[in-house]
Amino acid sequence: MLRTNNLLKDMAIALIVISSSLFASSSISSQNETQQAIAALGNGNYQFCSKPKPQKFDGAGVCFNFTKIGDRVDGYYAYPHSDDLICLRGKVRGNNVTGEALAVSWAGREWTDIPKTEFKWDEEGHLSLNHYQIILSSKGNDRSDLNKWILFRKATLDVEGFYQYSQPLMNSPSQLCQW
Repeated sequence: MLRTNNLLKDMAIALIVISSSLFASSSISSQNETQQAIAALGNGNYQFCSKPKPQKFDGAGVCFNFTKIGDRVDGYYAYPHSDDLICLRGKVRGNNVTGEALAVSWAGREWTDIPKTEFKWDEEGHLSLNHYQIILSSKGNDRSDLNKWILFRKATLDVEGFYQYSQPLMNSPSQLCQW
């Protein structure tokens, strides 16, 4: 009888250890799984990155941080911890966003020689931009004070294969994108 009780106790402990390790591994892997289609998400705030969530936020690749309402998104596409950022808003279809983009050219991140034909903004080739116009320009006393707001009337972002983070880690789009 004593051996049976010890055996049951040992089995219960083993079951708890196995189930807790399965729970922990499923929590870790769920942070690194590719996302469902953006179009299928409910209204809310999201962040998708080209690489799985790293231990430190460096190395996340390029990220799309956005707010979704219905079939519309408003957000930005950026490399974390850099000045490489472009605001984006538009309509969602599957994992594609089609709409317009807004960039700011300033002394620290100047846009020069903008292509007159469609071009890829990012190294990975997920964001295409075309049909730009400078919609606002402000100048101070010297060239370093020159700021230009550049509107791209045609922007297409494809986040197929990106990783959905459990919660946004970057600043809110409303803090960075003033349309």
